[in-house]
Formats: sequence, structure tokens, C-alpha cells
Amino acid sequence: MSVAVSVQNLRFAYLGQEPLLRGVTFRLVEGRILVICGMSGQGKSTLLRLIIGLEQATGGVIRLLGRDIAALGAEEFNQLKTQVGFVFQNPALIANKTIWDNVALPLIYHALGDEDEIRYRVDNALEMLLIKEYQHQFPARLSLGIQKRAAVARAMIMRPKLILMDEPTAGLDRISRSVLLALIENIRRINHVAMIIVTHDLAAARELDGEIGVLKDGELLEPMGFEQLKNCQDSFVEYLFRQLEQEALAAGPIT
Repeated sequence: MSVAVSVQNLRFAYLGQEPLLRGVTFRLVEGRILVICGMSGQGKSTLLRLIIGLEQATGGVIRLLGRDIAALGAEEFNQLKTQVGFVFQNPALIANKTIWDNVALPLIYHALGDEDEIRYRVDNALEMLLIKEYQHQFPARLSLGIQKRAAVARAMIMRPKLILMDEPTAGLDRISRSVLLALIENIRRINHVAMIIVTHDLAAARELDGEIGVLKDGELLEPMGFEQLKNCQDSFVEYLFRQLEQEALAAGPIT
């Protein structure tokens, strides 16, 4: 299988500050999910920004769809990024556009397809995310869960080979979270798209069919399955699982 993204010895520090990432290494192949977990401030979101070129690495190599992004000119990199979808923690929908128009925006901006083709692809994306009934509504009138589904629909509309998601379940209740994660997993399976999902929510990581890498002290522990991670003899990982158990007890059963 083709490698969607590979990161080798990636390092990053904000000017005048201690290094945030100290040698992150991983690779992700087509059609698989990598969930990156860790506490706030550990550099999870920064890692996504580095992959998509919103920040510049201090050192190391990022290969996106086989291309070393540091060796690309601006035009080449912008073209490459059309094959990458991005979901921000804030849905980042345009307030004065309907859900349908928000999802269609990348296709219109890049002039991909005629009117019929755009309508077909947008309608299909809305149906996959179970939000077609909201297509004519504006974001402010909808719940956060629906807005986040619309953001995922927009990220997949260009039929990317890789989708990056920053805390997609943040702020959602357990039911909305589970629905969104099931829809994300369905998109991965049907479209055979690679995904990197960063989250502080280990419960969300458990619901996805992928490997989990824990970001700790600027380094990424070797990604592994949930059950393997549960048996990992690492004090920080054990702390994350204690937090998960405490959250589950506090939440109680779903009624």
C-alpha cells in the first residue's frame, strides 16, 4: 500500500521557547487511521499544522503523499494540498453561507466540475454524514454536532487521499461523539482514505479502527492498538487510562 504521510525525526520549537516536538517519527499508509493522543499543550495540533505547512519544522522530514514538502515550491505544495482535507477543532464554517454552500466551497474555489457534478458530490457528502436535511440552514442555527459533521463533509469533498482532524469530538456529548466517529470510520472504509486524528479523548480513540500513538514529552510513542496500549508499561499511558476510567464513572450509563 502507498504511504500517505511519513514523518522522520520531526522537531519543532516556537521562537525563544523550549522544543515542543523533539523527534517525532511515524508513517501512515492509505486507508488507515492514526489517532494521536496526549494532554493539552503537548503539540498535537502543531503536528497537524506542520504536516499541512501552516508551521515550518525546526528539523526532520515530512513526506506528504511521497513528496518532501520542504523541497516543494509554493505552487507545487498548494497543488499537493488539494489532496489533503483538514478538519479544525472549531468547525470553521462560514456563517453567512448555508451548510450546502459551505460543503461546496472547495469545489467551487478550485473550479472542479460543472454544476451537475458539484451538486452530485455535495449531495453525496451530505448524505454520508446524515445531514442532508440541514442543507439549506445556516451554521448558527445548528448544533455543534451537526456543524462538525458539515466540517467533515467539506474536508472529504475534494476526494482527498489524507484527512487531518483536530479534536473532532471536542465539546460533544457521548451520543453525538459516537455518531460522528461511526460516520468518520464509514468514510475511511468506503473512500479508502488515510486519516490522522488528534485528540485528548482516549474514549474516542477506542471507537476508531486504527492505531493510537501517544505524544509524550515531545516524542510519539510507537503507535499500537487500543488493547496493546492498555497493557503498555508507561506511567503516562497508565495515567491516561485512569482518566478514562474516572470519566466513564462520572458520566454514568447512557439513558
